[in-house]
Amino acid sequence: MAADVRVPPWSPQEFELNETTMHREFDLPPEAALDGRPEGGDLLLQRTLGRVRHEKAREGRRRQSFAVVVSTSLLAAALAGGVVIGRHLTGDSDEFVVGAISNGASISAVVSPAEGWSRLRVNVKGVRAGERCWLVVTDVHGGRFVVGSWIAGTGEPGRGVTLDGAALVAADDLEAVNVETLDGHVLVSAPH
Repeated sequence: MAADVRVPPWSPQEFELNETTMHREFDLPPEAALDGRPEGGDLLLQRTLGRVRHEKAREGRRRQSFAVVVSTSLLAAALAGGVVIGRHLTGDSDEFVVGAISNGASISAVVSPAEGWSRLRVNVKGVRAGERCWLVVTDVHGGRFVVGSWIAGTGEPGRGVTLDGAALVAADDLEAVNVETLDGHVLVSAPH
């Protein structure tokens, strides 16, 4: 008569028996039964994590680039549409619209000619909050005329500022409407 010998479940022999049975029943690779880290595992883990980080960063840059291109295109389309609409709205008068986008800042201006001078209604957006700015009109003879000044606000993003002003420049002599910093750096320029 054979003796029925049972191995306690906490013994190493029972563990090996369960491990062997697990491989036969589930067709698992031998690596699944490793106890502890494999040799060189830290290096492999670091390489794997590095590759994952690199791929995520590349994907993030790709998405960010796409978003910048789309938003810039939409802003350019909106400005172009505004210029076209502005020209139609001014109708039979001698008014004209100039506009430009540069480095995230945009300007659109309606210029109304008067007798030897010009009235301006200007909308500026995208200037960094806190930036001290001048609105400057230049003429074809190299003259510069400050039409207004302001400090870019920290209010509602995208709202910008609207300025009304006048310059001693005949509309035919107007070369450009510029937004400049107080040190003379041109942020955006709308040529005529």
